[in-house]
Amino acid sequence: MTTLSQKNLIKLAKKDQDQGNIDSAIRNLEEALNDGHSTEVVLKLCELYLLNKQEDQAYFLIKEEPDLFSNSHVFDEYLRILQANNFFIEAKEVENLLNKKLEIEIVPVETSRQFKIMQEVRNSTSLSQIEYLKLLKLDLNNFKNFAQSILLDPSQNFALRIALCADLVRLGIKDTMKVLILGQEEKFIPAKANLLEKDPLFKEVISSLGDRFYHSPAQLGMMIGEANLVLGNLYPRLDKYVDEPDSFAKDLASYLQTSDGGSHQQLLEKVYANLFK
Repeated sequence: MTTLSQKNLIKLAKKDQDQGNIDSAIRNLEEALNDGHSTEVVLKLCELYLLNKQEDQAYFLIKEEPDLFSNSHVFDEYLRILQANNFFIEAKEVENLLNKKLEIEIVPVETSRQFKIMQEVRNSTSLSQIEYLKLLKLDLNNFKNFAQSILLDPSQNFALRIALCADLVRLGIKDTMKVLILGQEEKFIPAKANLLEKDPLFKEVISSLGDRFYHSPAQLGMMIGEANLVLGNLYPRLDKYVDEPDSFAKDLASYLQTSDGGSHQQLLEKVYANLFK
């Protein structure tokens, strides 16, 4: 729903755009969004971001749309933004999700730039979201090879591993991939795996913690945060380490409160040693 105030700001933005003042037009539309969500404003602002070579801003904005796939206008703009960003990998993820080829051509960046991106990400000591998104500009072969090398690199943190595994899952990769978990090499097939937050074992552990700490919101928040860290370290092979979610949740809570992890004591000690090494 677009309010009257937002419509007036849209008119002002259109006037600025016609006069070639794109920055002023963008400011008007950003102000319009401060009044509340409006798909009309979002689409116009994304258009101006692209005109102003602010492809990253357009991407973050369009990804917040609740009707990203169901609204054809929003979806078409989303694809144009992927194209402008050269987000080839995400385009392939969308194709896998929809099980059809996209009508718009989205290509990766040139090979020389791909190698530079991979080197920058590998050498980063504090990887930001914007830096990670550059990996979406790779071609499929380079992305898979880079992901595989990182998944077996003990010097890389688990957050990067989770992100790469998630993208491999969204791509529906059917190859067997190797991943280092607690110093041990494990195998998994992304096409048969779940995203961490959608893994049944993950959801059952979180649900069990929710039941246990329902009356202690502060403790519940802390426990869920720790569960995310612990399960993230075991992803994407939760099935190997979490045999009984309720028991695991009980032992995790006990370990955090009293240092007694019950039957999962050794596993939890390994996880936390890995987290703080």
